[in-house]
Amino acid sequence: MISLPLSGGQPLTLECVARRRSVDLVDATFLPGQLPLKGLDLTGTVRLFFEDEGRTFRLRAKIEEINGDDKLLLKAIETALQYGEREYFRVNADFSVKYRLLTDDVDIRTRQFNGRMNISGGGMLLPLQERVGNGQKLSLTLILCKDPLKVVRCTAQVVRTCPLADGFKGAGIHFTEIEPPDRDSIIAFCMAAQRLELRNKVQTKDLT
Repeated sequence: MISLPLSGGQPLTLECVARRRSVDLVDATFLPGQLPLKGLDLTGTVRLFFEDEGRTFRLRAKIEEINGDDKLLLKAIETALQYGEREYFRVNADFSVKYRLLTDDVDIRTRQFNGRMNISGGGMLLPLQERVGNGQKLSLTLILCKDPLKVVRCTAQVVRTCPLADGFKGAGIHFTEIEPPDRDSIIAFCMAAQRLELRNKVQTKDLT
């Protein structure tokens, strides 16, 4: 996945095929007609998320060259770094999460929510039935996939709240204690969800 800077607008997230040309040069190839050549901000920063030999990399780069209508040559300025929540692309995806508020109250029980949630490598929007405040910490178990089973355990902190439908309250939470392989699993899950969404859009367009 790649986030491209646009002139006078929000970054655009697309799927691409990334191939390393050298230590700091990467070719990014796009679907025909997908690359917004006229709208690109050539001075802005590109953010690229890609997998190589089972590992997930996060790359910040500049656009070095535009090669035709569907390919960019990127020059890395930072790679494999840890970013804050806003640096990750966000997706809406179906999965399950078990959570428990971390308090001194031993009677607080673990709850579970199953369904569509907004998630990124840095945090998520968690639907809650109970009230929470900014700074509240939670213990999380994310069940991203059941076949094969993929479980991520981490600690998070509430950074904002908002109302949701059906009586739920939305807690924007930031992952504060998470192992790098677990964060990579979440990013890979987001990438797979984005690919599925793109395929569904293409199929819907073909049908119409």
